[in-house]
Amino acid sequence: MTIVVAHRGASAQAPENTMEAFRLGVEAGADAIELDVHLTSDGQLAVIHDDTLDRTTDRTGPVAERTMEEIREADAGATFARTGDSGIPFAGTGLTVPTLPEVLAWLPDEIGLVIEIKARAAADAVVDAVRDHPVRSSGRLAVISFDEHAIERVRELDREIKTGYLLVPTQPIEPALVWATEHGHTGVFPWEGDLGLDPLPLLAQAHIYGREIGCYVVNDPERMQHLAACGLWGFVTDVPDVARDALGR
Repeated sequence: MTIVVAHRGASAQAPENTMEAFRLGVEAGADAIELDVHLTSDGQLAVIHDDTLDRTTDRTGPVAERTMEEIREADAGATFARTGDSGIPFAGTGLTVPTLPEVLAWLPDEIGLVIEIKARAAADAVVDAVRDHPVRSSGRLAVISFDEHAIERVRELDREIKTGYLLVPTQPIEPALVWATEHGHTGVFPWEGDLGLDPLPLLAQAHIYGREIGCYVVNDPERMQHLAACGLWGFVTDVPDVARDALGR
C-alpha cells in the first residue's frame, strides 16, 4: 500500500509545521506526518522549515540565533492566507512553533513520522529525541535530508532508524539509488516530476536493490492514483484529504 505523508501536516488547510496542521493531517487520514527541524541557539529542535522566522511567522531572524523561548513568542499563524474551519484567520489564535519533543509526545500510536533534517548539526539531537519513543521501534519512523552527511550521521549513531536521501529537482535518481544502497539507506525521495510518466522501470530497479522510492509533493488526485498503481512506496502531499478520496481510503 502506498503511504500518504502529510507534508508539514495538512499544510493546505493550516499553517505548516504547527500542531494544528499535524492534527488535521491525521484527521484527514494520512498514514504519517512530515516535519522539518532546525537547532535553536540553546540546542533545542524547533519544528520549522526555513532557517529564518521571516516567511512563516510575525518575527524575523535566523532560527539558529534564537532561543526556543524566543521562537515560541512568534505567531506561527501570522502569514497563513486561509482561514480555519471556523472562518477565523489563524493569525493571533495562539499557534506557535513546536519542538520535536512536543510533536513526539502528541503523536498517535498508529501514525508514522518523517523527520527532515534541514541542517546536519541537528542530526545528533534528532537521534537523541527519538531514542526512547515507540515510533522508533515500530518501523514507522524515517529521517530524511537533502544533505547526505546528515543521514550518514544518523546511520552512524543508530542503524535501526530508517534513513532516506532527498533529491533536488532534476537530480539523477539512478546514481542516488546506487549510493543509498551502498550506504544502507532505506531509499530515495525525488521530486515527483522526475519520476516521469512511467516510473515502473525505476521502481523495478529499486526493488532489485531492496530499496524504496517515495516522492514529493503530489497534490493532483490522478497523479496520486497513477503512482499508487505503479507501487510507489509513498508520497508527500499538502492535501491528505484529497489523497484519502483519490486512493479510496
